[in-house]
Amino acid sequence: MTIEDEVRSLQKFRMFKNVESAKLKLLAMISDRVVFQPGEVIYAQGDMSDAVYIVLEGQFKVSLNTLNGVIDFAEHVRGALLGEAGVLCDQNRMATITAETAVVALRLDRQPFLELLKESPPFNHAVMRELGRQIMELNNICAQLVQRLPKGTPAVDAGHRIGVPVAETAH
Repeated sequence: MTIEDEVRSLQKFRMFKNVESAKLKLLAMISDRVVFQPGEVIYAQGDMSDAVYIVLEGQFKVSLNTLNGVIDFAEHVRGALLGEAGVLCDQNRMATITAETAVVALRLDRQPFLELLKESPPFNHAVMRELGRQIMELNNICAQLVQRLPKGTPAVDAGHRIGVPVAETAH
């Protein structure tokens, strides 16, 4: 796949529709093209957030290791941006991403990703829009899960019971 092919692939994604071609070309040039085979871990929960991935082809799943075992909670396909939250927040990976099919992605190291955010407002906006979409999706999932709780079970908000003043829970 040539740089031009990668730019054409990126232009097809809703996330990058307003990003100028020159910035997408720069993105393709400073990224490494990586291929993951089915079952291969793209990154693991707890790993250092050293890069973001833009999935050009393939399908992957998102898993979370919990005290009660592994929970597979999402499957995604091409066009996804992976690992951006950990890079932006300087936090370790919060989940494990595993290729379900062969996955072709662009791997962009942390520092070039942050530089591209600074120098390209349309790229920055594309990433912010994607993060906002993910937050909305997670809010929807949380709302559905709260509705499934048995009646009388207190819901939780950031470690505090909803409806209980923060001062009362600080003791």
